[in-house]
Amino acid sequence: MPSTASLATRCYQAALYLYPPAFRREFLREMVRVFDEVRHDAQDSSPGGGRWSFWARMIADLARTIALQWMRTGWPVIGALSVVYPLTAVSALAKFWRRTSFVLPSGNADADVTALVLLVAIVLVVIAATIVLTLWFTRPLLYRRRT
Repeated sequence: MPSTASLATRCYQAALYLYPPAFRREFLREMVRVFDEVRHDAQDSSPGGGRWSFWARMIADLARTIALQWMRTGWPVIGALSVVYPLTAVSALAKFWRRTSFVLPSGNADADVTALVLLVAIVLVVIAATIVLTLWFTRPLLYRRRT
């Protein structure tokens, strides 16, 4: 791209960095070229009010297509599952803990230590399961053929 790009073009190029990297590598130059053409056409056709209409359409298009392209990568779904799974697991364990008649040893110091060790063990199991499930779900994304 020429270094004499307008401020509008440079702002648009900066906004394109919100797209997924693979999409950006493939389409960045073409999108900037089309943006410049449409911007010049909008300025030529209606010098006054056309500018705001143009920017409203561009911002709406960016918001829609950025979200769409990220959803196509699958990463938002994996991220959401990585958050939902541990929360669900901890919630289920807490409900199970309340319903069982699990009794800790009678001494206060022993009970505190036992409860702490049990809590740490549960947290480590949930973290390990989250890592394993995340890697399992992302494996097709990590090893797919890059074009």
